[in-house]
Amino acid sequence: MSNLFKIFASIDRRVWHLLTFILVGTTLLRPIGLPLKVSPEVKKAYEVIDSLKSGDVVLINFDIAAFGWDEIKGSALSMVPHIFSKEGVKVIFFTDQDQGYIFIERTIAEIGRPMPGYDRFPWYEIHGKKYLQDYINIGFIPGFDKAIAALAQDFRGTVGRNDWYGNNIEKWLDDNGIKSAKDIDLILTLDCAGAQSYWVSYWYIPYKTRILNAMIGVSAPGSIVNYNAGMLEGIVISIRGAAEYQYLSKYYGMALVSMDAFSIIQFMLIIAILIGNIGYYGWERRQEKR
Repeated sequence: MSNLFKIFASIDRRVWHLLTFILVGTTLLRPIGLPLKVSPEVKKAYEVIDSLKSGDVVLINFDIAAFGWDEIKGSALSMVPHIFSKEGVKVIFFTDQDQGYIFIERTIAEIGRPMPGYDRFPWYEIHGKKYLQDYINIGFIPGFDKAIAALAQDFRGTVGRNDWYGNNIEKWLDDNGIKSAKDIDLILTLDCAGAQSYWVSYWYIPYKTRILNAMIGVSAPGSIVNYNAGMLEGIVISIRGAAEYQYLSKYYGMALVSMDAFSIIQFMLIIAILIGNIGYYGWERRQEKR
């Protein structure tokens, strides 16, 4: 038995590094499908989107820069297609970040396909919804909080006549009766820089517009406060929240797959701690006493 204690106490740390690499790589390539508990706030976000009805208008804000895309793309690639799957819902894409339009187009390219007769943006079809018929992209409007406030007060005046690509969108806005925040039924803001606080200030407080927020981990504290205060309808936090949403919506992706790897590594850490303590108390501590 003492030999076993000695083996446990003298395991090279590089063994644990190698084991971590093997377990993570294997789990990502061949997901196990371990159970995943869905948090109430993610379930609420799912229910809000799932309850959208024909004629509702959803504004999707990509407050996303390159540094946060990998953490938030799981939410974008599950929540956005879920919105587009709802019959008769109209969608407006917008970004308050100068890099945001890149990630709008990446999302559309991944979940959509070119419309018949077209081979480039913006002419993409998503779940049967066509550009300039069911959705538009107004692109980047500079000013961050000022842009968000301006859209709430005078959507038409702030956006102007054309979309991000130069197409006239006046008829589309007229047909859907969009003039101010009062005409938007739901906001989904995908945040790298905490834009949700401005949507709450300029849209929820004066107009009671419903807001959903998916964010990177460092932005979570502010979102949790507003969610607990009832000013956000639902929140999806980082990769874990995205995995939960993918599980509910069945738009499976790498966020959900990565949870298997996270869980496996947690089990490995517990085992490593147990083995380390057994080795210490069974061998090292005895050696010290001797």
